[in-house]
Amino acid sequence: MTELREDGFLGGRLRIRQPMRGYRAGADAVMLAAACPARAGESVLELGCGAGAAILCLGARVPGLRLAGLELQPAYAELAAQNATANGFALEVHQGDLAQMPTALRSQSFDHVIANPPYFTDGTLAPDAGRSRARHEETPLGLWIAAG
Repeated sequence: MTELREDGFLGGRLRIRQPMRGYRAGADAVMLAAACPARAGESVLELGCGAGAAILCLGARVPGLRLAGLELQPAYAELAAQNATANGFALEVHQGDLAQMPTALRSQSFDHVIANPPYFTDGTLAPDAGRSRARHEETPLGLWIAAG
């Protein structure tokens, strides 16, 4: 992974390390977190959690959640785990493919599942492989929905 930078979310309440070049979360992660009606004591899984911005924004908004994330790209999964620890959250991060759900996740149930799947189906791929994979649809939307 390239060099990292630290970005502030929720007015600086969260500090999220992300690649300088590659996929970086932004306002869409904050809006996704805000749209989830989770309440304290419930559990939330984020499919394709990247560096953890959305699931951590949700955790900051609603204390007392059980948080889990699934990320295909190992470097981003590691960043999500590091970002959770750095921000004081317990986040169960799994590295794997949602089309072949890891057994540890498949055996659990969640009150809510959130995701911001890649939605570009054509056009020029981003030169950075991490950004390209995060933005360009490889796994059909129907599989994302079925996994959820």
